[in-house]
Amino acid sequence: MSTRKLFWVRWLSSLTIAGLLIVIVFNLADWKVAPSLSGSKSLVQSNSVELGPWNKFASPSGLDRIGLKPSVQSNPVELGSLNKLASSATLGRLRTNGVDLTKPLPSFNSCGAGSAVGDTYFTLAAVGDLLLHYNIINTADRQGYDYLFDKVRPFLQAANLTYANFEGSSNPNAPYSGVFPLFNYDPKLAKAAAKAGIDLVSTANNHALDTGPSGLDATLGSLATAGLAQHGTTARNAKRQVYQPFELKQNNIILKGSFLAYTWGTNGLADPYKQVNELWDANGRLRQSVKDDLARARQETELVVVAAHWGNEYQFLPTSQQIQGAKELTAAGADLILGDHPHTLQPVDLIESEGRQAMLIYSLGNFIAAQDAYQAQSFTQTSLILYLGVTKQADGKVALNGYRYLPVFIENNTRPVPLLLGSHPEAYRHILQQMRDPQGTRAVNPLNPPSSIVSICPEYTFAEASGLSIPGDFAQYFATLGTGDKSYQLSQSLALIGFPTSKVVEELSGDCSHLTRVLYTERARLELQPEANWPFRVVGTQLGTNVYFTKYKPPYASPELIPRRLNLAIANPRFKAFFQAFGGLNHFGYPISDELTEIDRETGKTKIVQYFERSRFEYVKDEPENPDPLYRVQLGLLTKEADPISKQCFNAMVKN
Repeated sequence: MSTRKLFWVRWLSSLTIAGLLIVIVFNLADWKVAPSLSGSKSLVQSNSVELGPWNKFASPSGLDRIGLKPSVQSNPVELGSLNKLASSATLGRLRTNGVDLTKPLPSFNSCGAGSAVGDTYFTLAAVGDLLLHYNIINTADRQGYDYLFDKVRPFLQAANLTYANFEGSSNPNAPYSGVFPLFNYDPKLAKAAAKAGIDLVSTANNHALDTGPSGLDATLGSLATAGLAQHGTTARNAKRQVYQPFELKQNNIILKGSFLAYTWGTNGLADPYKQVNELWDANGRLRQSVKDDLARARQETELVVVAAHWGNEYQFLPTSQQIQGAKELTAAGADLILGDHPHTLQPVDLIESEGRQAMLIYSLGNFIAAQDAYQAQSFTQTSLILYLGVTKQADGKVALNGYRYLPVFIENNTRPVPLLLGSHPEAYRHILQQMRDPQGTRAVNPLNPPSSIVSICPEYTFAEASGLSIPGDFAQYFATLGTGDKSYQLSQSLALIGFPTSKVVEELSGDCSHLTRVLYTERARLELQPEANWPFRVVGTQLGTNVYFTKYKPPYASPELIPRRLNLAIANPRFKAFFQAFGGLNHFGYPISDELTEIDRETGKTKIVQYFERSRFEYVKDEPENPDPLYRVQLGLLTKEADPISKQCFNAMVKN
């Protein structure tokens, strides 16, 4: 008998009866015939800026189990016929455990005052399952394993650290297989993944023991040879590692992190040497050993990242067990939680538990897999590269700062490629929904492969304002006019806010109650409110109110007593259209005056003006309208005219 035949006989005989029964009971319902088998990083952080969603671009461009229907771990949250729907565009408002997982995340992105106060930004990238079915193995054998990553290589390399879920074995001593229940890959896959930019993988998944305990040992050897760090499993002769340490480096600043990985199970295959990290205890709750691991990682490192192999396959929303598990992981010390196993995207979320906060994605979906048979119903070929931001502040405190993502589609049932709306619009909309980003504001430009690290917190610089910049949350305000989730074009932001005129400074807030970080631009004084969510994270000082009160001396004791026109009385149609089109109440504030006429000091021309809390609308009387709606109204350069905040606060104190 040949060595390989002897391997299969021994391996199959090692399956426990209980394990076989589990596979049969859970999976017999959807048996399908399987096809036959024939034959690091040196980037620097970029200040480049991307404005606007990229879903306006268009261009042309399975089955973890080509075989058995997946097993389930727990009952999903009751969602009616959600997972019978073929189009996520019809999903509507989906709720689970009272939390709306389709609503945009108001707390992100949270970038603080930026580099101006010594903050250093890092970016992690994460992708889902590397799950090679037979057709993918055939293609890679013909064209090389690098081929699988060629279209996404620069995007994988655009982070300080990139993660993937390595779903299966890489055991050269056993036959290679790309069909359920056994997945075993040529070690060339690990080498190609490392070459493409992947640094770190989870090996804790339900296919970890697909070629047995010795096969797991061999897999860990293949990964080590390729230069891939891992956590989730342990070789039989090795001491179990509580966590995989890693370091992020940026601008000579080092952040020490830890990575931990766990799985719900191994498809009923016996684990006699306890090589695989298990997630749940006998009651379906987080194991105490997991909590102990996290406690140690929390004590010894600055950032704790957890990969959790959990959930129900082909479901768009997490189970109640996942939600509870995420809370327990957060309370135990996790900062970032990266979910896998469902083979389809599940939502991102920002979760709080026992005084701690973590960002998570319940499922990253597939990244390389051949499951197009389920695409129409479960979006199994719809994927992404998720970029996660971390800030190390000048005082050493580490905090999450947000996320971005590159929409991805698995091309020809084989390899991931950047996704554009024109080729698969339903898939694109599904990604935006699961990313809780309906406008596509956080999507990375697929037409411009990055040559540097993707920044979650870009910093705007301008030749017209040499030496000055718009950093941190001020940049987010600049890009979205304070909404936090709707992008505006650069020309619009400049027309409405103007170039920066100073560096970020610490001054009294507009209500004179406390010190805060402030950025001056030509048309606004922007105040950072770091504890508030968008759209109130950055607000404009009421310069319009101050200038109007000083210039016209209305019959009120103080600027605060000027009536706000709660009915938004904007009689001038030109002003009204501009107000509605470019920021509205959030950006300009309430109108505080009627339409007025003023003489421009520099030109001597008569202007029609109206004052708002934070702005002054104006245009030259009798001059023809500009055909561009953006320039039919100008905004006054109020930072030159307004009293310094120290004077405003002094006057307010004297009057009180």
